[in-house]
Amino acid sequence: MPANKDVHAFAMKWFDKFRDTKTVSHEVEDPAFADECFSLGIEMDCGKAFEAAHPCTKAFNDYRELDRIIDSIDDIYLLGSAIFSRWRYFTHWAGPGEDMLAFENRSWFITALGRLESLTADDETSSFIFKGIAQKFLIISNNICFGPRPLPDDEIEQHLSIMADGRVFFSAYAYGDGTKHVRTRTSNFKIEAEKAAYILKIVGNHFSDEYDLAFATDVGGWEMTITNTENVPYHFRGSLCSGCPKELDDISNIIRFNLNMPELLVFDGRANSDRIEKIAIDYHRITKIRPGVIPEGSTWEYATWDYSEHITIDRKSEVLEHIQNIGSGCQVSRKYHVEEGVTALVDNIDANGFFAHIEGNPPDVVINPLETKDYKITVDYLYGERKVLTGTFDKNGLPDDFADFSETVFDFMRFYGMGEILDPAVHGKPLRKKTDYIFCNVQFNDYEKTYCYLTDDNTLEAGDYVVVPAGKDNYETIVQIESIEYHSAEDTPFPLDKIKKVIRKHDDSEDDDSADKDDSIKLPEGTVIMGSEPLAGVSAEEWRNILGDDYTESALAASLAGAWNEAGWLMDEADDDDSTSEIKARYESWWALQVELIGKVATILQCKCEAPYIKLVTPFMERNGYRDGGGWWVKEGT
Repeated sequence: MPANKDVHAFAMKWFDKFRDTKTVSHEVEDPAFADECFSLGIEMDCGKAFEAAHPCTKAFNDYRELDRIIDSIDDIYLLGSAIFSRWRYFTHWAGPGEDMLAFENRSWFITALGRLESLTADDETSSFIFKGIAQKFLIISNNICFGPRPLPDDEIEQHLSIMADGRVFFSAYAYGDGTKHVRTRTSNFKIEAEKAAYILKIVGNHFSDEYDLAFATDVGGWEMTITNTENVPYHFRGSLCSGCPKELDDISNIIRFNLNMPELLVFDGRANSDRIEKIAIDYHRITKIRPGVIPEGSTWEYATWDYSEHITIDRKSEVLEHIQNIGSGCQVSRKYHVEEGVTALVDNIDANGFFAHIEGNPPDVVINPLETKDYKITVDYLYGERKVLTGTFDKNGLPDDFADFSETVFDFMRFYGMGEILDPAVHGKPLRKKTDYIFCNVQFNDYEKTYCYLTDDNTLEAGDYVVVPAGKDNYETIVQIESIEYHSAEDTPFPLDKIKKVIRKHDDSEDDDSADKDDSIKLPEGTVIMGSEPLAGVSAEEWRNILGDDYTESALAASLAGAWNEAGWLMDEADDDDSTSEIKARYESWWALQVELIGKVATILQCKCEAPYIKLVTPFMERNGYRDGGGWWVKEGT
């Protein structure tokens, strides 16, 4: 059997090829893959051994299932066989449209080959996971993607190196003639060693874990080499796009900020993207009010109400502040200092498109001579120039997205509420004496009247949901507590021997099986619940061949029952958002067989083969000993 180092070299080679965003289909379909597997003693068995070893999963076909169990796999040649068999499926048996480099398939191979690589390493740790302390890194970001050919002067690639002592080396390259990139600019400078150490630390930390590789099509790619203090290099690749993964977007922004280079592509490709640092909104209303009585000798006709509001959202201080100047000597303010919360609030705003368009009012709008409402909005960016907007405070005078922005800010403020100090539900609640009884006032959904229940549970609060007996037959129902009162035995609102008691506090988990307890939701009598795939491992073609051409009515009924049930099972899986192309192909083949068999039944019954098929085949199936089990055909007596 070949040494693990040979399997390790194989795993490293193909893992790197599958994660390279520039790899094309013919490169991974290279027959050399099969030759290398055979030379390593890796067998191809269509995944049977792997599926037998993991019978309760779909890990051979689904990358999510594989990722869930991958750390438990320690048989090198079993995993190698699964990889070879999966590769063979795509190169020999996959149907039209099935692409080995589609996201879900590429992810499967990356997950499997990555595990194979770590299992065969000397210390069983992956060469694609950084180890040690980073002393430098080089990242090459290339934004060439599928689309129009770049112009000769278009900048398409950047090289960025950062050293532990703070030295930074940067080069940019233009497309040129397409055969050789042309270096257009360079920049060598030095930053504080502390900043460099911080950047190297966060980059090293990110790649020292088993990070998730997210791939996107039609985008560029990045390649990076991190070298540790023992001068050992580690190589990584990824897609040059936002969210691949989200953590690299944050690291990209940190690098741009500390180097003061917004033009960097880094990991996310968002060169010259900006972020909002501060938003300030000033609202000013002046209203002239004619009083009912004007004092004799007065020279004024109107009293003036000068009202204003100010909102500031500041990333640096992580503070949102709202100030109301209601009138002379009357100011109300509220400040929200929320670590990470304010940052998240501004991060969720698209800096480039924020308040970018104002429709404006037409010239014939009616102006109220007694009132004006104006605003001033100031937006400060990390890199870009300050934006200042002014206008009338109305729908058309404000930016188009102001309504959405104001709703977001209002929800942020409302989340923290007004506190408890003035809440009568808090300050109006007396402490309970040991001899007091606890009464819950509740309201049923169908009635406005409030009902009172007794409880022994001192933990219940207004707003909680409880289960109580209701009606003459005391059926259990769920109600919400409106208020709680404490009364002594002499002061009870209802006679203690007649009042009903709360059964228990409602547990949200009860909702999960509420359908089983609700009398209004009952499965029809005779319904069958299918617990596993009816014909797992059998293809539609194999099932058709079993029936053959010379068949009896009972054999046709049995064949139709199997095809009907298998197609129904696969239909649910094929309709899922994460369904694979393989499942959809299997469903289509079984559905085609089902329709073919229904046509044979229609010929026997001498009727037209048309939907609804259940109505057509039911008499035939019943006379051959089958019954409808709620969508599934089952033998009578089962």
